[in-house]
Amino acid sequence: MRIAFFGDSFVNGFGDPLYQGWVGRICASARTRGEDVTAYNCGIRRATSKDVRAIWHAEAGVRLPPEFKCGVVFSFGANDQRIEQGAPRVSTEQQIDNTRAILSAAQRQWPVLFIASPRSRDETDETFARTRAIKELCDSLGVPFLDTCAASADFKQWHGEAKAGDGVHPGAAGYAEFAAVVEAWPAWHKLLDKLKG
Repeated sequence: MRIAFFGDSFVNGFGDPLYQGWVGRICASARTRGEDVTAYNCGIRRATSKDVRAIWHAEAGVRLPPEFKCGVVFSFGANDQRIEQGAPRVSTEQQIDNTRAILSAAQRQWPVLFIASPRSRDETDETFARTRAIKELCDSLGVPFLDTCAASADFKQWHGEAKAGDGVHPGAAGYAEFAAVVEAWPAWHKLLDKLKG
């Protein structure tokens, strides 16, 4: 089975000295259970929903040929609301539009999952409003959605490592915390079962 992961630096695993991030960890765990997973990490630093929309389909096309059982996992949004020159890089409305276009197109070809970006402890109400809006969109499209906002707010390793580093990205232990949340998500295991079935 082949699974492509699209998103930002959190998907990429930036900051992890082991270069695994959460994507590498959940796929390594699947491998230890005998799952024959080929993972394509397409996380790009600073990527917004607009950036993912521009590149994901071409990237998926060369990695997920129709003769193989394939799936796609998206996780982005943290960079959309970053303030630059006095305004969010991507408005809420545009983020929803981008995400709808991405997910609608993706699910016509492959099973799709969406995982909310991890959050820092000082996020604003807008963060949670955007997350709720993305969840509602995923629900309307029938795309499984993992809301990590509440869980990631309590990540001790994640926030401790981020504070000691660049203020945003954790190290190995922080990514392991996030991976554990994904690993416990039934939709992730259902995707693996569907692809191997």
